[in-house]
Amino acid sequence: WLRCLIRDGIVKKENIILSVARFDSPSHAKRQDVLIRAFGKFYLQQKDYRLILAGAVKGEGGKDYLSVLQKEVGKLPIDIVPNPSFIELKKLYAKAKFFWHAAGYGIDETKEPEKVEHFGITTVEAMSASAIPVVINRGGQREIINSDAGYLCDSIEEMVSSTLSLINSSEKLKRISQNAVKRSKEFSVDEFEKKIPEIIL
Repeated sequence: WLRCLIRDGIVKKENIILSVARFDSPSHAKRQDVLIRAFGKFYLQQKDYRLILAGAVKGEGGKDYLSVLQKEVGKLPIDIVPNPSFIELKKLYAKAKFFWHAAGYGIDETKEPEKVEHFGITTVEAMSASAIPVVINRGGQREIINSDAGYLCDSIEEMVSSTLSLINSSEKLKRISQNAVKRSKEFSVDEFEKKIPEIIL
């Protein structure tokens, strides 16, 4: 559905960096605060993009965390979209050129594995809409992203430099975007059904 919207020109890509993750209490945060800091560094070098943080707000802790984030945004071109509808979320995926995610930032996985991204379904969803993932190198993100379909980063500086390198090379941006779509198909229901016999035998 998303690919058809993009292919048919109904939804066009914009200069958007998207992150989709729930706004939860600080102890379970997806680290949107890290993304705001990263975008602040990015914005010093590239003024033509905006960051969109979208996701469900979970409980009172989530509401408090959302308030903190809104204050941190300041005058940066960052939009926070709490509790987007399914249709709105699809359109955001379709418009975004990049997908950022920072769950697990600064975490020692051997000591606090519950604080990293266990799989990363939103990353796959973004890739299926040809948004290039530039994410923190923790947890399940490693299972999703290979070197031809996005970037696994160990710091916010690396997230910024990786994104800028793609913006500065339209050929590379197009190639990795196409590879991201191909890679996302490996996590489809059809592929899962094909592999079930291998799993149970």
